[in-house]
Order: sequence, then C-alpha cells, then structure tokens
Amino acid sequence: MKEQFVLTIKAEDRPGLLHLITGVVEKRLVKIISLSYAPTDIHGIILITVEVSGDESILAQLAFKLENIVEVFIVEVSRYNSALCLRAAYFKMNKTFLESPGASVMSKYDTTILKFYADTFLLAKYGTDAAILNLYNELDGPHLVGFSQTGLISDSALIGEDQSSVINRLAA
Repeated sequence: MKEQFVLTIKAEDRPGLLHLITGVVEKRLVKIISLSYAPTDIHGIILITVEVSGDESILAQLAFKLENIVEVFIVEVSRYNSALCLRAAYFKMNKTFLESPGASVMSKYDTTILKFYADTFLLAKYGTDAAILNLYNELDGPHLVGFSQTGLISDSALIGEDQSSVINRLAA
C-alpha cells in the first residue's frame, strides 16, 4: 500500500548530487511529491528533504541505496506527519481584495503581505498542508490571481551525537 514518507538526507555538497539522488528515487518507481535542497550552517553540508509516495518495503531499500552515494552521510525515513511537515505558500491577489469583505481571512490565517505591485499584491502563509488548503479554499475566487507553494520543510536535527564524525571529516 502506498503511503507518504519524508526522506531527510544529509550530504556533502557536490555538483550533480541532486541528479544522482532523484535518479535513485525514480529508478525505484517512487513518486516524488516535493523536494527541497538547502545549505546548512555547517560548511559543506546540505540538507535535502524529499517527500515521496511509495510502499514501505521499497523505502527501506531506497534509503540503503541513497546511503551508498559517496557524498551522502545519512538518510532518515519517516512517515509523513502533517503536524511536523510545513510549507510556505504564496498567493497573488488582486488589490481589490483588500476592500472586500473576505479580506479578514488574512488575519484569521496569520498571513503576511510581502510585496505590492501595480494591480496585485503577494500574500504569504507558512504552515501545514491543511492550513494552506483551508486558506486557499477561502481565497479561491475572482481575487486570486496565482498560487504556489514550496517543498516540504521537515523538523530534523542536522547532526546528532552519532554523526559527530561527519563534522570531523569535513574539518579535515
């Protein structure tokens, strides 16, 4: 049975690494839902978060194959938890929305206006899938000009006690 999982990959930053990782994932016929690649405060270490849909038995094999990539230090696999998995969402709104009765939804969902344009403005919301979907449903209509959201942002410790050798290796 297919379920949603989150792969948290800690790796050494190298050109082509993302290509290798997505190749391994897609070779196992696991569907990538979202992917996030970001530097960390530890020089040379990046954090890749891949939200996937697949069978649990395949995910264990997939994690093992990913850890065989030389630059990858560790792969953590966890079931998708909507309370800990957050995204940033952006809504491009028509300026007339600000005078409409529905404008109160911005404070209800704790949104932020990021930028004003000639006839539109950019609204941002950080939160769970459910919160973003609820906001989208309330904004959907003639005032909503565009929508996009980031990949998953997962709660994961960068380096645990058992991974201190990674820091020593990078310091050398």
